[in-house]
This record gives sequence, C-alpha cells and structure tokens, in this order.
Amino acid sequence: MKRKDFSPSTKNKVLLWSARHCCLCGKACGTNIEVAHLEKGKNGIDNAIPLCFDCHTDIGRYDPYHPKGSRYRIEELKARRNQIYEQYARDLVPPLLPQVLLHPYGLPRVGFRFSNFGNFPYVKAKVKVRAFLGTKEIPVTGDKHGYYSGEMPWHLNPRIVIDGNFGLHEECVASPETLRVQVDVTVFDIYERSHRLLPSCFTYVRGSKDQNGKVNPPLWFLEPTSFENLRNRAKRRGYAI
Repeated sequence: MKRKDFSPSTKNKVLLWSARHCCLCGKACGTNIEVAHLEKGKNGIDNAIPLCFDCHTDIGRYDPYHPKGSRYRIEELKARRNQIYEQYARDLVPPLLPQVLLHPYGLPRVGFRFSNFGNFPYVKAKVKVRAFLGTKEIPVTGDKHGYYSGEMPWHLNPRIVIDGNFGLHEECVASPETLRVQVDVTVFDIYERSHRLLPSCFTYVRGSKDQNGKVNPPLWFLEPTSFENLRNRAKRRGYAI
C-alpha cells in the first residue's frame, strides 16, 4: 500500500521556505530535491524536510545494532531545517515595532501602536496581550474582534502605522501593585511562514508629585526582557516585582 504523501500545499510552502536548498547539507538542488518525512505516517508541515537525494539516504542510514558514528536525531534535523528556512526567509520580515502607550482617557484604557518600518514586503501578524498586577494576571477587555488575543491577524502593509487600544480590569486604576503588559507577536511572511518575536514587556509608572510640587506624568517604559524573566528573578531573590 502506497504511503500517503504530503499535500501539494505543504510541499509548495517548504520548498519556498528553503528556496529549494537541502535542509541538511545546504546545497541548492533545483529539481533534484525531495520533501522527506522526519517520522513515518505523519503528514503535517512540521514533519516535512526538503532534502537532496544523498542526504535523504543518509538520514535513514544507521544500524542501531552495529552503531558507528552519530545518527541524525529528529530534534537536530528540525533545528537544521529551521536554520535553512530562516536563512532564506528572514529578509521577508521587515522591522516591526509594537508599542504600549498612554491612552488619552488614562487607565484602564491602554493605547497600542504597531509600526511596519519596511518598504517591502507586507506581512501579517497576530498579537497576544497579557496584563499583570504584581504577579497576578488580570483580564484584557474591550477586544471584541480578537486583535489582542492572538486570534485576528493584523495586516501590516509597508510603512504603515496602526493605532489601537484595549482595556484592562478596573482594579488596575487604584491598585498599588506594579502594572505590566506583555506583548507577544507572531509574524507571517508572504509565504505564510511564522516568525515569533521575543516578548515585549512594558511597565507602567504612575503619575506623582515631587517635594517641590512638580507633577510627574504617568508613562509606560519598555523592559529589556520578558515578564516571565522578571518574575522568575524576583522569585529566586525573594522580592516583589
């Protein structure tokens, strides 16, 4: 019985992502390339790897009863494949900047800006926003279209800036706890390959007056790490975040 093969759509995507280069040795193959299975019987796109004829033979050439050398493990093959994909797809992701900003009405509303600074190409992106008071996660509200829940894709044409906003639970207004918002962005290039950006964590500094009566307005500032890293470090060192 003939084994079920990958769908034409899956083959088309992985050949575009690799620019028809072998995902093991890296050579350009042209038509001399095959979309191989990493594991038998699985036809999802994560189980596909474009290989030249020689490397396709090599990944299956290992006798566990007479071991010699080091066989290719699936984790290594996936990592090498993704390395090749990134090599030929990274230029398809323009410089993007997600920002958390003050809203004109103040908390619990929060402003959000998403900028595409590239000239080409367009991309799509999914944005997931999470908010925390201290270490407790609080709801993000007023997002009926799913723009901030990672459901609805944003259309980021070249040189576009999109301004939006979302709401937080009312308890963040008067709470003395530190308010933080983490933004996770997954970008989809024109060939539908996903690229996950590192999380962006923003901390809210509440407005105050100094001893001379000068008013310091509230602001959001960008942390150089994720909320999870901040929380884990605080837990290890025994202080509140």
